[in-house]
Amino acid sequence: MNFYPYEEDSLLFSKKSARNVFIVLVVVFFSIYIGSEQFGYFDMALYGYLWATILCFVLLTIRITSWTLRPPTRRLWKQGIKMMFSAKGLAFVLKTLYTNIGEQKFIRNRSVYRWAQHMFISWGVLFSFGITFALVLNWLHFELVEPKTYAAVVFGIPLFRMGVDSPLAIAIYHGLNWTGIAVIIGCGMALYRRVTDEKKIVEQSKEYDFFPLFLLIAISITGSLLTVSALWMEGAFYLGIGLAHQITVIVFLLYFPFSKFWHLPLRFLAVIVPMYHAMGEQKQCARCGIEYATATQIKDVQLALEKRHLTVPIDQTTLHFSDLCSQCRRISHRLGAYGSDVHFRKANLVLESNEKNGLQLKKGGGQ
Repeated sequence: MNFYPYEEDSLLFSKKSARNVFIVLVVVFFSIYIGSEQFGYFDMALYGYLWATILCFVLLTIRITSWTLRPPTRRLWKQGIKMMFSAKGLAFVLKTLYTNIGEQKFIRNRSVYRWAQHMFISWGVLFSFGITFALVLNWLHFELVEPKTYAAVVFGIPLFRMGVDSPLAIAIYHGLNWTGIAVIIGCGMALYRRVTDEKKIVEQSKEYDFFPLFLLIAISITGSLLTVSALWMEGAFYLGIGLAHQITVIVFLLYFPFSKFWHLPLRFLAVIVPMYHAMGEQKQCARCGIEYATATQIKDVQLALEKRHLTVPIDQTTLHFSDLCSQCRRISHRLGAYGSDVHFRKANLVLESNEKNGLQLKKGGGQ
């Protein structure tokens, strides 16, 4: 079945997915091989998490491949990467990374409550991912080098030593507990807002808006209970809690590529989109002359529409409707529908209806 009718190769998605999955698996395998020092340090207690993580990477790679094969997304992706290789583009990327991902101003402008909620969830989840993947994929492990002294080893390289009871060791050992607390607070705030904000109820679904939050809370609570059991309950119920925690984590990893959280790997666009708009030369509307988008963006829109056979040219000219700002597009359509002449003062053209729900040249010059 051809999911992309605008492509000549009906197997393009299958071939690109297979290629990308192979690359990801090779990178993951060698990262584990190097990180575990030729499988010398391999924690079998994390075996189930390991396979769930690998499968999550595979599913995520397939979905991102599908997403990037869409003409608009692929064009935006290519243009963004091209812009990043300039000095101006790199500076813009670093600045946007700080504002969009560090400060997350796009959320703070809506409300402080939503910003705080989003910061707790996003940074709690990101740090949890970082710690979990480092341990599960054996990129990080701890070696006992002296009595009551551990060395933190990353990809086989000892980075630093710490006493087993030192504040640093306690902070690191309980890293997932700290991130879990942040996630619980953020998810609690999100649940409260979803329940109390009646205006949004019709737009919510249990499986898309509520289930991921409950799943994150379950992961955080069961993970923290492991610490409680080990420190204050002499290991009581540890096996059952550990099994419950592993099940919730595995369910989350397999659900992740198909949930609303899958946008986390795509925050790349939070950098690309502003750069895409800010670095390009502004284009003027062919009718009124106002600047409404960049020339690169308009050209990419036209190419994407052409790929989908949805291009809307203005007959007997080199213009498209995308060469007009949104207001002028609406006005031009209405004037043409009523049989009136449409004057493009900026382009020095007079147009009329082509009797096909479009416009054509009536008289004028410059094109």
